[in-house]
Amino acid sequence: MTSSTDQRQGPKACGFNDYLDILRELPVFNGVPLDVVKVLAYLAGREGFGAGDALCEQGEPVDRCFYVLCGEVEVARQAEGCETTLIRRGEGYFFGGLGLLASAKALYTVRAAADVECLTLSKEKFLKTAERFPEILPKILGNVVDHIFRWEAAFLATHAGECVKTGEMGLSLF
Repeated sequence: MTSSTDQRQGPKACGFNDYLDILRELPVFNGVPLDVVKVLAYLAGREGFGAGDALCEQGEPVDRCFYVLCGEVEVARQAEGCETTLIRRGEGYFFGGLGLLASAKALYTVRAAADVECLTLSKEKFLKTAERFPEILPKILGNVVDHIFRWEAAFLATHAGECVKTGEMGLSLF
């Protein structure tokens, strides 16, 4: 065995080519030039979390995005002193992308439900890349807006009655 294979950990050891493939498939980077995605893949890293560890905490600044390589996370929200687990997600779950674009605080706590390995990209590294390649920002922003409209259309298809009752509609009216 070579030293590079000895250093692999877990069932899904990843390297640059794997990171590149993952980032190229994420909707947020759709249409971003391959050279830029290669830079982001080079800057991305792998982080492990033990069961119960918080990947991000509600109310704390979002400083990186996550892609779950293996394991499972649970997404919870604290309200009125009570925390409720909303969903559990596993391999392929991506979150935190909006935090790359603006200063934001997490609206949810995401915890490892079991041991988790994630591909992560820090806001700092993303912004340095965006400074070097400013032409990517309009494309990424367009991807985010497209995602918001698709999400809101699906939400309204199932919750329009609730929106009428509360008078709250959606972000697309912004």
